[in-house]
Amino acid sequence: MKLMIFKKNKYIKKLVALSILASCSSTSKIFIDSPDEYFSKDYPRDLQDIYSYNAFFFSDLEVIQQKIDNQKLSQSELRDLKLLKKNYQKILEKNKYQIKLNPYQENSEELIKLIYQFNLPISISWDSNISSVIPAELLLNKIEGFCSSVYDDSITSINQEISENHGSTLVIYSDKYASLAKKIISTKSKIFTINYDSSNFQDFASNILGINFSKDRFNKITNLNPNQTMNFSPRSRSDIKQIVMLLNPIEFKAMIPALRYHGGSKFKYINFISSLEDLNNSLQLLDYEDSHTPISFFLSNKIQNQGTISIENFLEYGVLSDWLLDQVLKQAAVQSATIYGATGIIFYSMNSCNRREIPLQKISSDLFST
Repeated sequence: MKLMIFKKNKYIKKLVALSILASCSSTSKIFIDSPDEYFSKDYPRDLQDIYSYNAFFFSDLEVIQQKIDNQKLSQSELRDLKLLKKNYQKILEKNKYQIKLNPYQENSEELIKLIYQFNLPISISWDSNISSVIPAELLLNKIEGFCSSVYDDSITSINQEISENHGSTLVIYSDKYASLAKKIISTKSKIFTINYDSSNFQDFASNILGINFSKDRFNKITNLNPNQTMNFSPRSRSDIKQIVMLLNPIEFKAMIPALRYHGGSKFKYINFISSLEDLNNSLQLLDYEDSHTPISFFLSNKIQNQGTISIENFLEYGVLSDWLLDQVLKQAAVQSATIYGATGIIFYSMNSCNRREIPLQKISSDLFST
């Protein structure tokens, strides 16, 4: 299990000691108090950081107030900023937060790191008698406080996209995503679904796009008059406008080039969010250039501002952050919030489950230019 690298060595030692203590106790309480100086001096924050609700400093209130004092704000912008400030005041003024975890919780180490990142006085009560509060399959399963899982929210984004466009949609899925493929629906588009069951991506793409049929038809025509010379340019099927892929991460890197080889830019290619799961750094996104992928504004903005960044386990870490933030907001008595988080835009409401929207963004080289 990899550890986040912090800039201050004393911070690493404190985290390691905390992890050891957690692993050795069946029922214990740990109080985490992370001063502003651990983060704020090394990581200057702007409004974009503050809207992500993933760390909290009293200096954030000054940044928000400076924006409020700007005379060029619209009424909606002013309203949003005032709500943001009110929420941060509630979160920062609370002198203690508490969460309960099983010491054998699979992601307890990552949660400890997130608590340090949040920079809030959070007390952890470890109790081996309680069940794990966070599911093992973080992306597949719905976590506490949320209306649906990251996978289901990704499907919702895809369905919205294909419903806005006329023309049939071809859905290619591998066995792992068979149940999710059934959730692809459209009010305007006819859906064709096909299981990827081949080891040869080129042959598979040629077959499903009708290239092989086009070749067979040409051969039959030429056999009628073998003495006549005919030019042949295979054509892919014309009834399909969009291709949605629900594949294992490694399969995307071969499937997309194979489909483009036979179909060119004729189709709109849409990837499931699993396409992000096996990437080590953001530059590998260019393997999916000109295709559309559910990806948060938080991540795309981070790439645009910082260039090549590590995105290994980014989604899983984002889900854990979503869970921890939900605990904080409830205990701080925050009524509502719009969060531009790592997994998507989260609409928090104290009296209902949290909705998540994951924007479908086009992958292009522009993503890496400021």
